Amino acid sequence: MEQRKFQRFPLNCRLIVLGTNQNGQHFSEKTELINISGGGALFYSGRPEQYVTGQTVEANILLPGTPDLQAAMRTTARIMEVGNRTDNIKKGGNKQSQVAIHFLEPFQILRDKEAEEIRKRQQEIS
Repeated sequence: MEQRKFQRFPLNCRLIVLGTNQNGQHFSEKTELINISGGGALFYSGRPEQYVTGQTVEANILLPGTPDLQAAMRTTARIMEVGNRTDNIKKGGNKQSQVAIHFLEPFQILRDKEAEEIRKRQQEIS
């Protein structure tokens, strides 16, 4: 039986993942967290072909709040598994895979302009 270092908590927040695929092309995916722990997270992906085990990505969790305050948490993470739990989940009419990541460093808290910069980078890459 697998033992985890940290307890998992359900967390339904938006997530922007930025990375470079196996072909060297930059990509971004705006998606949704499933759960989070002190060591990593699990999220849905509509584009699982972008991810490979061992790949390093930038994970940006967009924190819900008031329109006056836009905040996000950013860290780098390693892809641990792709399609690892219940592959091809029907979500909003689209097939989704689950991707597990391990956090490589503490989160940076971003506010206002910094959080908006993440959204702009995501739009430029998409």
